[in-house]
Amino acid sequence: MIKIRLLLIFILVFNSFFSQSIRINEVSASNSIFLDEDGDTPDWIELYNYGASEISLNNWSLTDILDDSNPWTFPNITIDADEYLLIWASDKDRSGITYARTLVNEGDAYRYQIPNADTDLSWIYPDFDDNEWSIGNSGFGYADGDDNTFVTPGTVSVFLRKPFNIQNINEINSLILDVDYDDGFVAYINGIEVARANINGTPPLYNTTTQIDHEAQMYSGGNPDRFLINDHQDILINGENIFSIQVHNISDTSSDMTIIPFLSAIYNTDTDEGVAPPDILGLQSESFLHTDFKLSSSGETVFLNDALGNLVDSITFGALPSNISYGVSFENEVYVAYQDPSPGDENNSDEYSGVLGVPLTFSHDGGNITGSIDLEIFGDGTEDIITYTTDFTEPNENSILYNGPISIEETTVVRAKAFKENYISLHSNTRNYFFNTYTNTNHPIIHLVTDEYNLFDYNYGIYSYGPEDYGGYPFFGANFWEDWERPVHISYYIDNTLEFSANAGIKIAGAYSRGWDQKSLALFARGQYGVGKFEYPFFDNLDYESFESLVLRNSGNDWMRTNMRDAAITSLMEGSHIDFQSFKTVSSYINETYWGLYNLREKVSENMIASKHDVNPNDITMLEFDGEIVDGDNSEYLELRSYIQQNDLSVDENYNYVINQIDIDNYMEYHIAQIYMDNRDYPGNNVKYWKIPGGKWRWVLYDTDFGFAGQWWSEWDQNYAHFFDTLDFVLSGNQTTWANPQWATLFIRKLIENTGFRNKFINRYADEMNTRYLPTNVTSHFIDIYENMYDEMSNHIQRWNESEPWVSEESVYQFVDNMNNFATNRQPEAKFHILNQFDLDSYHELVLFNETPQLGYIFLNNNLTIQDDEWSGDYFEDVPITLKAIAESASEFSHWSGDINSTESEIEVNVTGNFEIEAHFINSSELNLVINEINYKSSDNFDTGDWVELYNPNEDDIDISGWVLKDNNDSNEFIFPANTIIAGNDYLVILRNIENFTQFHPEINPYVGEFNFGLSSSGDAVRLFNSDLILHDEVYYGSSSPWPPLSDGDGYTLELIDPSLDNSLPSSWSNINYHGSPNAINSVTASINDEDLLYTRVYPNPFIQTLNILLELEIGEFVNIDIFDLQGMLVNNIHSGILNPGMQKINKDLGKLNTGLYILKISTASGFNQTKKIIKF
Repeated sequence: MIKIRLLLIFILVFNSFFSQSIRINEVSASNSIFLDEDGDTPDWIELYNYGASEISLNNWSLTDILDDSNPWTFPNITIDADEYLLIWASDKDRSGITYARTLVNEGDAYRYQIPNADTDLSWIYPDFDDNEWSIGNSGFGYADGDDNTFVTPGTVSVFLRKPFNIQNINEINSLILDVDYDDGFVAYINGIEVARANINGTPPLYNTTTQIDHEAQMYSGGNPDRFLINDHQDILINGENIFSIQVHNISDTSSDMTIIPFLSAIYNTDTDEGVAPPDILGLQSESFLHTDFKLSSSGETVFLNDALGNLVDSITFGALPSNISYGVSFENEVYVAYQDPSPGDENNSDEYSGVLGVPLTFSHDGGNITGSIDLEIFGDGTEDIITYTTDFTEPNENSILYNGPISIEETTVVRAKAFKENYISLHSNTRNYFFNTYTNTNHPIIHLVTDEYNLFDYNYGIYSYGPEDYGGYPFFGANFWEDWERPVHISYYIDNTLEFSANAGIKIAGAYSRGWDQKSLALFARGQYGVGKFEYPFFDNLDYESFESLVLRNSGNDWMRTNMRDAAITSLMEGSHIDFQSFKTVSSYINETYWGLYNLREKVSENMIASKHDVNPNDITMLEFDGEIVDGDNSEYLELRSYIQQNDLSVDENYNYVINQIDIDNYMEYHIAQIYMDNRDYPGNNVKYWKIPGGKWRWVLYDTDFGFAGQWWSEWDQNYAHFFDTLDFVLSGNQTTWANPQWATLFIRKLIENTGFRNKFINRYADEMNTRYLPTNVTSHFIDIYENMYDEMSNHIQRWNESEPWVSEESVYQFVDNMNNFATNRQPEAKFHILNQFDLDSYHELVLFNETPQLGYIFLNNNLTIQDDEWSGDYFEDVPITLKAIAESASEFSHWSGDINSTESEIEVNVTGNFEIEAHFINSSELNLVINEINYKSSDNFDTGDWVELYNPNEDDIDISGWVLKDNNDSNEFIFPANTIIAGNDYLVILRNIENFTQFHPEINPYVGEFNFGLSSSGDAVRLFNSDLILHDEVYYGSSSPWPPLSDGDGYTLELIDPSLDNSLPSSWSNINYHGSPNAINSVTASINDEDLLYTRVYPNPFIQTLNILLELEIGEFVNIDIFDLQGMLVNNIHSGILNPGMQKINKDLGKLNTGLYILKISTASGFNQTKKIIKF
């Protein structure tokens, strides 16, 4: 047999300068197979003691940096003779000695019951009496040969309980649950839910079935799924604890059921509690060690040093593909590659000289061809042979040998692979050649190629029905309900040009829509297939082009109706506060067969959210339904839910507590969208929401197939769904029909009790109807998408007409027309629903005028930016709206006229009748914004990162969307995002590092960022340009005299003493506040723009000798009057003491004061602060 090799040759240096018999035996720099105790798959390093005696590793070190002054060090552990030690190269930095013990094991005895409607819901709690329950040993279930306790075939659920003992919970570092299950479960400890998979309901009822099939893994050589239990010290108690678990099947016709749980604890001290972990868990009995670095998959060197810092061993490796390890040969101690890594155990005997990564290229990239071609395939010369197949199978060394051009004279798929003796060959490459097949399509084309066995084999294929007794639609138990993944090759063509190709994984996706003949498909980028991400701009509306997964959606429950419903509805939310999946209509082929139209979508996941919000996906907690964990921890949500249940949210203090944890704009718009579209699969289904540490919960809109008259089986809904009062359905709290459980509406029902939220919700609903949901907007949006599909609709229908013979182009258009009918007629009904629900009298037309939109715009309800010269919309009586006039740069707000006359830039209006008002703006020559504070070098112990503060000294808000911040280098720029507004007399901080800044200033808001360049500590510039790139303000600063010197890493910032001063002059700046004063008044200039709370007069000004100060006090109180120089230093205290009420005069001889500009500050005990500029001649 020919074994295969890497294009890059591995280099290994194995040094044994000293007598210690320890070596670095094996490394893996891209692991996706082996789990650590957290359920992650980090890189790893294996040590081996090949000597005859144990060796202490106390204070030994591992590092990937030569001459590392602070390497990662081992704790006081020993490695026995002929022993292997696994160290995770995870960057988690754990070096404490730990001990793993399994508290609940396979084969343990449980109390169990097949539940029914009479089963007490308190069965999960410690004080429940389970003496009447049966006793059996795990695993439980039937079929598959993995059961110690058999239950009747067709059982839907089993409830199990088992006690375990803990003597001292403080000795436990972490708690791990491993579960092998078929098809879903929920686990509890002492009545608290700790893990679940593939099941809804809180708790799931006894007869609840799972969402999809999930096959048990252990019986076929796989591993159980791992769940890390958070906050274990709040769950466990000293003494007896109760572990409970309920397992559920997909249906009562399912062919199998399994539940085998393992509960393990990682202790910080040696203990005899539990038993040694079984091998299948991969938990070392002692010491879960994690380095403070990761390994580079592109290659690097790892050094092992003894306690004195002497080099004991090192290993240098080249690029390592996913799940390929590199280490010492089992046979002769040379260095080889392993396709089957063996962390913590002796190296595999099946070894290779390296890995072959030949990037095969084709003379023709495939696509549609109109005549025969001679196809050539090229390696790079390091391979021995190239083989290929044309039957969709993966090439091996025995496939057709490539020895010259291949004549392509008909539709053909070519898959090719390079081989070299004794080298691992990883991935094939694939091209598709179609003869005159899709010359008329105007869509991108996606080709999927895989061995037909992977999709259509009776037992193995993920697309086939399989051997199960699946019954009728949606064919529960069929293979396509299993969570199986198979390899696939993706090619993506636009205009017959290959734009993207990759090897990937493929699964069947969706819920009940799996029952359709054309099934949704999920595509996964994984290292094991060759790429960790799909790097291509599939979606025009996104500013990112990296995806870990994609979905080819069949339109879900809307398949063969409009074939676009969810994509069309959710894309209406562009520009909203809602997260949703982007989409693109594509034509598809599987192997050589046309597979119809799909909606190419992002996949809802933590990675999609991370891309949209530029956050770390590992920081995201994502939940679904009523707190069920997708990723992260649900404790914050459960606490919030409990607070909402137990408190009156009509009380503003309680309401404010809640909205500090919920993104209220997102939450309102999410519910308004679902209510307006009348999604009858809402509010209790397809629910996902997420947050990051310190952030707020946000909801994701997806799977809206029942919206806009989406219940295609109901003639009434198709024609009259716009009448349905979805608002009452959600807010009444007593509806019991599908998808409306109490938990799903708890938050919105309680929030609506608060008058402020009620008004905000009604106004936001009105805002949406006056803009996004205007019938002309919606219908034109739907028609555009439909017309984009139209040219290929007949091909799509013909492809699937055998299973859906009633479908025609006319029927598809009729379903689209039903959507448009709903869009046209929904508005008046929705407005009536609002009137009825909130007992309002009427709604009226609001008309806004603005003759000079180039000078400013109207901000309506702190939500809508109205930039038209005339705009109108309907708003509700007795629900006040807000109007704010926002001036553009070099202009200012003048006044309102019409039904209200006012010079206030922000006004509140109760629309009690048809209402007209005009905003007036005028030109202004003032440069309005000031660079007011600069942090160019933080102190080491308060490193916020660089930041700049802008100040708006005007009464009016100023919109700086599209403005640009630069340093001294024109290529370094930060563009202010849309809707960036600086309020009048307010501040805005621009950040280089949001995470660092908010760590030290968690209370500071607003801010924007991040800018991707640094401000130099040796002097630089901060320059502000408007959106036309016209310079607005600039500061060229230095770090030494005459510039204030304490800004250069000593804990101070550069603070402008007075916003009216020339900020180009060093004398206008000072070091005032330790750590600066972001978004706050610089202390010397405190309240320089506050309204006067008492009468003051300072004269003469300028003065030569004597300064006179008149004060009129309403009450007698303590008054302090100081003079500061422009460096912020106190130079004279004029008065400090109690003054009587009434007019008071203070005279001060200041003849000895140096000539110059000073700041006079007056403050009182009652909180009055005023500053004035004074000049001494």
